Amino acid sequence: MTRVAHLTPYPTRQPRHGGQLRAHHTARALEASGHTVERISVFSAAHYPPTDDEPAVDLEPVWPRMRYRAIWQVADMMSCELAATDTACFAAFAARLDAARPELVVLEEPWLWPALRRWRAAHATVPVIFNSNNIDSRAKAAILADAGVAEAAQIVAEVAALEHDLARAAAGASATTEEDAAVMRGWTDSPVVVARNGTVLRRTAHLFGVLPAPLDPTQRFVLFVGSAHPPNASGFLAMALPALPVLRSNERIVVAGEVCNLLTPELAAGGPNFMVRDRLVLLGHVSELALDCLLANASGILLPIAYGGGSNLKTAEALVSGLPVVGTSQAFRGFMEFAGLPQVARADTPEAFAADIRRALDDAGAPRQVPEARQLLWENTLRPLVDLVAAIAGAAMPYGGRDTAQRRS
Repeated sequence: MTRVAHLTPYPTRQPRHGGQLRAHHTARALEASGHTVERISVFSAAHYPPTDDEPAVDLEPVWPRMRYRAIWQVADMMSCELAATDTACFAAFAARLDAARPELVVLEEPWLWPALRRWRAAHATVPVIFNSNNIDSRAKAAILADAGVAEAAQIVAEVAALEHDLARAAAGASATTEEDAAVMRGWTDSPVVVARNGTVLRRTAHLFGVLPAPLDPTQRFVLFVGSAHPPNASGFLAMALPALPVLRSNERIVVAGEVCNLLTPELAAGGPNFMVRDRLVLLGHVSELALDCLLANASGILLPIAYGGGSNLKTAEALVSGLPVVGTSQAFRGFMEFAGLPQVARADTPEAFAADIRRALDDAGAPRQVPEARQLLWENTLRPLVDLVAAIAGAAMPYGGRDTAQRRS
């Protein structure tokens, strides 16, 4: 089959946040379809926990030279830019791609496009597929506006130019929602497919009553799981935190994931009355086993997403769980056909969100069977992307073949 270089701005073998999970399952889906996949990750090793998944190019030594270094919300774009502009980093990047001898490159997110574009100056016959998580120019605009960043307009213009250039150069692209795909089709004549985010089936019934500290089985709780992505924190503070007063003394809102790193300083600077603060439990990063335990015992799952692009990977996981789900309309981007399921409540004001949390905690029923949600398993959601790779790989010549434009004429 095809030799695929899978290029990512983060490690993928032990995924934690949503982008890593999508990339990890993309590689697995391509391998399951018979392709040989070489995972090539470019990132700062100091910014991820040590694992066996070492970076192909470690950006940590050049991190101090990053533009907009004080604006952490754009560190993904600005750090990856160094893979193209730093001589040593680009040499390592090019050597790794040369060694892989790819017949096709799948690029996760747009941030490594400057380095890949420079490499392709000598390898124009290798087609690229842009695997997009969202319209990043729109997502960054909302994030930077929320943070009050003075340079927002200039940065967003740079992100938009990067996305447009990549879309025009790519042989094909994927988006996680039809809305994002429609935007991308305005940038390119190449095919754009919708491969929405998905999840895996979790077997958790045997973990009922097993909980990580400080929780105990006498407590009922609703669960929010999120990465350190600004819309996760903003949405939780605006929509879920005001619900603490409706909880009884044995009820909790439990938060897991690195979103806790964003919530902690916000709560230190203010937040709810001390009499209800003990009803909020911030666990931080948890293991897969601990997450299974939380899902086995939760009374519901919260999706308090206030803004952002693409689709929310945690929405797929919540729908497949069969637990009551309380989410904003924004949380169902890309999953709107599931928003009418009996266990789903949509709420777009703090008052409605609190009322729906109250109902979820009062519901003593077992999780529902959701057979239609099996469509949201990764092997199904990523099928359009796998088919796109097969179509483009079938039209492409092997590494070193004649020019792509000639082959398509």
